[in-house]
Amino acid sequence: MSQFRILLGMALLSTAASAYAALGSAPTYPVTASSTSAGAATQTALVARFAASNAAAPSYTVSQTTLPSGLVVNEYITTGNTVFALSWEGPAMPQLKTLLGTYFPSYVAGVNAAHAAQGGGYGPAVVNQSALVVETGGHMGAFVGRAYLPQALPQGLNADDIK
Repeated sequence: MSQFRILLGMALLSTAASAYAALGSAPTYPVTASSTSAGAATQTALVARFAASNAAAPSYTVSQTTLPSGLVVNEYITTGNTVFALSWEGPAMPQLKTLLGTYFPSYVAGVNAAHAAQGGGYGPAVVNQSALVVETGGHMGAFVGRAYLPQALPQGLNADDIK
């Protein structure tokens, strides 16, 4: 029985480690029929905005996945199949090292610089760099956050639309 628990724990850890898309790479989850093209509320707002300006609507997909832990991850995917933004909410913080992929060292450097400027501390972390924006917050049992690549946002998509 003890060996079974160890094997089960290892399997869950390996599943959790690969459960997220890395920013700037291909999506982890397949885009399904339940995925939306820009999300229902966002899509309505974008259609109204672009209809008024006669501009083409942005071409991206939002794929939402709920993990067994209860964490909800939204992947914003370009037509070229690259994740340019992520958002999450749930009872625990995601593995940011996995979630941010090659952008994780920039995030760590940004957080360290912010903490040094503030004299240390805990709380929400915000990194706002020209190549990377990451915002995390919440409290035990209710964490939220988003990360995006400003230079990769499709034309017409506002960062406030990433939720």
